[in-house]
Amino acid sequence: MKSRLVYKFIGKVLVGFSILFILPTIVALIKHENIIPFFIPQVISLLLGLLLSRIDTRNSSYYAKDGFYIVTFSWIIISLIGSLPFIINGDCGVVDAIFETVSGFTTTGATIFTDVENINKSILFWRSFSHFIGGMGVLAFVMTVIPLASKDKSMHLLKAEMPGVKVEKMVPKVKETLMYLYGIYIGLTLTEVILLFISGLNLFDSILLSFGTAGTGGFSVLNSSLASYSDFSKIIVAIFMFLFGVNFNIYFLILMRDIKDIFKSEELRVYITLYVIAVLFVILNTINIIGNIKETIIEAIFHVSSFMTSTGYSIGNVDIYPTSCKVMILFLMLISACSGSTCGGFKISRLIISFKDILRSLRRIVYPNRVENITFEGKKVSEDIVKSTNIFLLLYAVIIITMMFIIGLDGHSLETTLNAVFTTFANVGLCFGIDNFSTFSNVSKIVMSIGMLMGRLEVFPIITIISDFTRN
Repeated sequence: MKSRLVYKFIGKVLVGFSILFILPTIVALIKHENIIPFFIPQVISLLLGLLLSRIDTRNSSYYAKDGFYIVTFSWIIISLIGSLPFIINGDCGVVDAIFETVSGFTTTGATIFTDVENINKSILFWRSFSHFIGGMGVLAFVMTVIPLASKDKSMHLLKAEMPGVKVEKMVPKVKETLMYLYGIYIGLTLTEVILLFISGLNLFDSILLSFGTAGTGGFSVLNSSLASYSDFSKIIVAIFMFLFGVNFNIYFLILMRDIKDIFKSEELRVYITLYVIAVLFVILNTINIIGNIKETIIEAIFHVSSFMTSTGYSIGNVDIYPTSCKVMILFLMLISACSGSTCGGFKISRLIISFKDILRSLRRIVYPNRVENITFEGKKVSEDIVKSTNIFLLLYAVIIITMMFIIGLDGHSLETTLNAVFTTFANVGLCFGIDNFSTFSNVSKIVMSIGMLMGRLEVFPIITIISDFTRN
């Protein structure tokens, strides 16, 4: 690792991060609330960023491993600084504040708050705004404002931060790619804000719910999540949760009017198929429990959208669902939606590649000399990607088991422990039998915070750093 270069880039990230505190400060002024909780972390982020960014580096080139370090340390530092508004405002203790902030930036949506309706509006804004920023990635936001590297080598950072099997440039330059991505991201978000406002929500709620939907996070402004809103509002949120689960390359193709390639997307077809099957399955298995066919359909569409995209919004009591539905939903939580979206989870692209590799391995048992390549989206998948996908799946399982063992020491039931691990590591937020995470020990909250970061950064960056430290 080129430590001086890593520190310099982290400094630039912190300078860009300090800009984010302007919006909650404006909200605090409008709502006549204290601006100090945002002023202090903004100054800390700015000063520390300026100090680090002035470090002299002779060689400005860096590689994938350096990108892992920059992304991982940046996310840890911004999570610590981002937790200060909660601490300074007296909303919670240090561990709880870090948990809430990590949950926000990783777009998990798990919360320690039992009564969000009594929290300051500016704090609620910061809480939901963290979803919006974390959805596309904090470094991705900074790179649209501040150039982090010359010669277009910022792709190493994008690959380390953005979810999916691999990150590709839509256009020749990284900055132009980010501008397209953020244009799509902001455009979809503003559309949802307008539609929610038309549906009867006030502007503040419309913005915050759209932040949560865009980042597939799930922080709400009401204790009942979205249960008290109109059916029209619920359907709007459900539709946009589904849309934010689609690979953003699809929207780029739409902008370029390349409609033919959209229908060639293998991942999109599987995503839609799984979604439809899941909705029908939930409807058939809950109609006798809920009773009303209209409510059953709306709940099924909404909750499948919420779980499958790792958003975590709720409009009803999912604890009453039969075990078959819960098992299927847990599967959706872990798999989640498409790569290149704002969702957490394993991703459908990896599921497809792993499934094809399993079938290939089974065929090789019968035909040992058979040579067969795996294809995805009509292209040959390199053996390196197949190998990394399988390793990712193995690490996924190992981390889940490790987290369950540690969190299980709290003495909660197996179902509660399992749900807590799945919902935090898969960055979902909503789970069965847990309204909030305040009842867990500080050790468990720290473990779940680490799990949320691992889930959001997709394991490899943090695992690489841990292995480096243990080797040294």
